[in-house]
Amino acid sequence: MTTFNDLPDIPEEVTITVTDFEQLDSIIERYFPNKFFYLKHILAAGYSTLFINGITQPISLFLLGDPSTKKSSLLEIMRGLDKALFSDIFSPASFVSGARDIEGGDLLPRLRNRCLVTPELGVLFKDRNLPQTLGMLTRLLDGFGYVRHTGFGEVGVHENVRFNWCAAIVKIQPKIWDLLGHLGHRLLFLHLENENESVEAVENRLIRMITEDRDYNEKLSICRNAVIAYFQKIQARYPNGVTWNTAMDEQSAKQLIVRAALMLKSLRGTIDPKDATNTIFEEPTRLTQSFYNICRGYALMHDRTHVIFNDVESVLAVMLDSAPPERKKLLLALLEQNGEIDADQYMEMSKHGYKRVLDDFTNFETLNIVEFVQDNTVKKIKLKPEFSWLLDKKIIMMIKLHN
Repeated sequence: MTTFNDLPDIPEEVTITVTDFEQLDSIIERYFPNKFFYLKHILAAGYSTLFINGITQPISLFLLGDPSTKKSSLLEIMRGLDKALFSDIFSPASFVSGARDIEGGDLLPRLRNRCLVTPELGVLFKDRNLPQTLGMLTRLLDGFGYVRHTGFGEVGVHENVRFNWCAAIVKIQPKIWDLLGHLGHRLLFLHLENENESVEAVENRLIRMITEDRDYNEKLSICRNAVIAYFQKIQARYPNGVTWNTAMDEQSAKQLIVRAALMLKSLRGTIDPKDATNTIFEEPTRLTQSFYNICRGYALMHDRTHVIFNDVESVLAVMLDSAPPERKKLLLALLEQNGEIDADQYMEMSKHGYKRVLDDFTNFETLNIVEFVQDNTVKKIKLKPEFSWLLDKKIIMMIKLHN
């Protein structure tokens, strides 16, 4: 792994020519340590896919994390990209407002084949009319346009509008997960973990910042220019867009993409508390297509027009982080215990009480993820055979890159 001292000196000027993925990695890691993992997935999903011909389904990937995780800074690195449209003050009504005096007009027509970037989207999930807002976004993220009627008559766009959306928020409340499930999931997430630094490490980092490091805005500018140069290379290579070589896609990669989509479908099921038989599952077709497109964006960033097995790293992290946190926690515990865990073990790992653990186990059974194991001494569950692929050593290694 490249260390800080191994990185090349960055020239004083911020005009940078980036010729390959590894060089981009080195530059971002120098100025925003341990953050390129997240940026590369955001760029793959939100931006790289815009160069691929034939994609019509919008992709929305939101960064989740505390303010200290620099999630908004990562999105700021995208500012200046030709196909990125920033909205610092976001209102859902701006997509199709119907107002005649708004400079630039409605947002939706301007988003065609572009990536909407919203560095601070927390206000969206505090909206008093959240169900209506999410309902509107569900329609928009279907890619079919959006039309409504106002005092000025019919406004909006009838035809398909393909765009991507990258944003940053702090967290999703449990009631919002339920609401998303009832309206139809369209959002994908990537969670930035807090770095567990010792006090001494924090002190040393801050001392280095004020004595050796560049100013924050200068670091941001260098990284922006590096990303811009990188995608200018792709634009120059494919001036008419990328025609995907589907025949070269690895079968193992396609199989893993489908499996990841089916796993997330189960993880995001909405359980009716009064009748578990009424559990709502999303249609896996959309998830599969979204995951495939993200993998294609990731492959293109590695100068390929076909998907290989290792590209699926880009969606395994999204698969886990797009599930409610408590369900992700139980799934990771199952993987840590080789696919089988009992109530005592999970009480210790989760710090939950016995009733809560049994509820979690029962929910996973309802979601068709696990089955109970016959044991007269303790309640125990194990992964169903269709999800045993998660226990493969290669998959575990990919998952550990993020968790």
